[in-house]
Amino acid sequence: MKKIVVDKDLGEKETFEKWNGKFLDETSYDKVYHVTEDIGIMKPIQSLDGSDVPLAYVITNAYGDDKVRNVLMTIEDKSTMRANCAGPIVKEEMEQKGLIEGEHYKLRTPNSYYVKTKSGKWGMIAYSNEINSVMIGYKRGRFTGAIDSSGWVKDNPKKWEELQDIAIWNENAFKKANPDVYNKQKTFCEKFIEPEYRIGDGIFTTMSANRYHVGQSAKMAAHVDSGDLNAGMTTMSHFREGDYEGAYLTFPRYGVAIDAPDNSVIIADSNQLHGVTQIKGTGQRFTCVAYCDNRLATKGAAGKSERLIGKYAQKESGSLEDFI
Repeated sequence: MKKIVVDKDLGEKETFEKWNGKFLDETSYDKVYHVTEDIGIMKPIQSLDGSDVPLAYVITNAYGDDKVRNVLMTIEDKSTMRANCAGPIVKEEMEQKGLIEGEHYKLRTPNSYYVKTKSGKWGMIAYSNEINSVMIGYKRGRFTGAIDSSGWVKDNPKKWEELQDIAIWNENAFKKANPDVYNKQKTFCEKFIEPEYRIGDGIFTTMSANRYHVGQSAKMAAHVDSGDLNAGMTTMSHFREGDYEGAYLTFPRYGVAIDAPDNSVIIADSNQLHGVTQIKGTGQRFTCVAYCDNRLATKGAAGKSERLIGKYAQKESGSLEDFI
């Protein structure tokens, strides 16, 4: 496999303050890797044992059939729950929707807002800009702490069955790219996460399907993935349809952008700030991020019971009032 070592590190704190939650442009990178073969992109540091520290890998020709591609291309779901990914709330754009700040909504963060309810009070749930993205697989309830399959899984059982092939193809790509990190992640999943919460009884629990197209979601703001294993890596299915430019997976801290080919898998350190630049042209980019959500651990030292982790979960007494 071809290996590339990036030659700069602009600093975690500096790049986070500059880019977190914001859309990335040409100033966020100075090198684009137009990938045509398997590559490993390494950080400009080494571990204590002298080995390379990976930023990302791209495994080409990763899928042996079109089953995963065909399912992803049918997903048109949107979300207003991905604040950092969806970019800043723009007052003028909200006004075009008939929403006036202070009257209909108030900002929670630069990327999220509360809406006023019929009672005149501010709601408890914060919303983001709309983005073509949907969570698939298993999750913990934000308020209850209970583990359940996502709404998309329940609504699309046939597609869910076919999409689980990602567990096969992406794991194969992960093992090929970095067997050591793969085995560590596999050990964690098997030790701390119940089989019924792992996709295909593999190393992934959750996925995020994303679509990029001019006129829809054309880019994704810089963010750090929440819930991913600190020492693990995230995999991303990558499919292209039609002609387009841009839509680079970009890591501003290292000044690098990745232009991956069709039918590939990207394995990346998603704990590093990253985002997707503007897509240009008539084509579309389909991705599906498959990862291990450590919040689903219920076994062993890393495990947390379902009823004690949620924001409004019950205490041992079983009384919600006691908890509040």
